[in-house]
Amino acid sequence: MANKSVYGYLEPVQLSPDDVTLTAKLDTGAETASISAQDIQLYDKKGEKYVKFTVSHPDLEQILRYDLPLVRHSRIKKRASESNKTEKHHSRPVVNMEIYFDGEPHTIMVNLIDRSHFSTPMLLGRSALEKVGAIVDSTVKNTLLTKSGDY
Repeated sequence: MANKSVYGYLEPVQLSPDDVTLTAKLDTGAETASISAQDIQLYDKKGEKYVKFTVSHPDLEQILRYDLPLVRHSRIKKRASESNKTEKHHSRPVVNMEIYFDGEPHTIMVNLIDRSHFSTPMLLGRSALEKVGAIVDSTVKNTLLTKSGDY
């Protein structure tokens, strides 16, 4: 626990290079990070796989556009309410995104899924939480907003 700080279950995250701050749910029950992506288009660019997408959510005032290399596809287990007998997993494209968390830059892997029906446009799972050095206190939220007026 030596280089780790305690944060609430909801915290602001700044997307780079757009300088847009959004609310992320810090979720220790999830393995990976997700962002609310729409208009997801996979394509080849100079022999490599890329993904064009927009980040859109009712909580965001603007739509952000990205064009990033595809890292991989992740297999995400469906919720019980989504499951049918043949498909038990979703396949989602994964990209590396640069974020600022608690004022520090981090590059994390993020899977792309429409989160517009969720309360937050971003979810940080265990792998991202480890990367940013976060311990989550589920009884508080927005500890970064009380630390500084920068967000």
